[in-house]
Amino acid sequence: MPDVEGGLKPTIICDFGVHCLREVLDRVGFRPSMGGVGLLKSNVCGLYHPDLLLIHRVVEVLLSSVDRVVIGETRSMIHDPATQFDRLGLKCLEDCFKDRVKAVDLSEDELVRVSVPRPHAVQWIDLPKTVIEAEVLVNVAKAGTHITTGLTCALKNLFGLLPQKEKYRVFHPLGVDKVIADIAQVVQPSINIAQVEGKMIVGADPLAVDVLACELMALNPFRIDHLRLTARLRGLELTQFKQDMEVIEI
Repeated sequence: MPDVEGGLKPTIICDFGVHCLREVLDRVGFRPSMGGVGLLKSNVCGLYHPDLLLIHRVVEVLLSSVDRVVIGETRSMIHDPATQFDRLGLKCLEDCFKDRVKAVDLSEDELVRVSVPRPHAVQWIDLPKTVIEAEVLVNVAKAGTHITTGLTCALKNLFGLLPQKEKYRVFHPLGVDKVIADIAQVVQPSINIAQVEGKMIVGADPLAVDVLACELMALNPFRIDHLRLTARLRGLELTQFKQDMEVIEI
């Protein structure tokens, strides 16, 4: 699990470019263990899709450590993963890397019930077994505005791990921002990569990545409820968290 307490690890902002990804990952201390499965959660069934070249490069870097990579996504109200994998070119990565890469609909996975330590909206969350068992979880998002949550980036991308197709019908009455803060307690990515306004933000802490994304997008992070809730779970107001963040621009 990444060390996310208080935003202690640096978060890097750089011009978007896949050629420098390995160097950036090294500088933020991302060194995955050898062997096993790496899960790449990209925003496949949402509104904003990371560049295919970025996904390809992330897979290349992961395969230098793990045995195989699963590109995982669940169904949404507007998209089906299988269709989107084809439409976005992700199925081509299976051909490129042969049996070491598989694009998978996690909605069809066996589910594992996980208790939420300090719930805002839900006492427990059903997660695909692949999420629980993966040695490495790489969270790849493309930032954008969102009608319900204000921002969709690293933390909101984790909402896409919930297996229900009717996510908003099920969770909207509970408060989507609260549900996102609950997910953040039980799913901690090994690394987060966000494509934002021609830049790339990379860091172990999805909260830090999202705060920086707000700055690049001229959004007020203090008006994004799931950011404030996630900071408070660490015993901090978002103002203090933002002051304590270590940011490197290259």
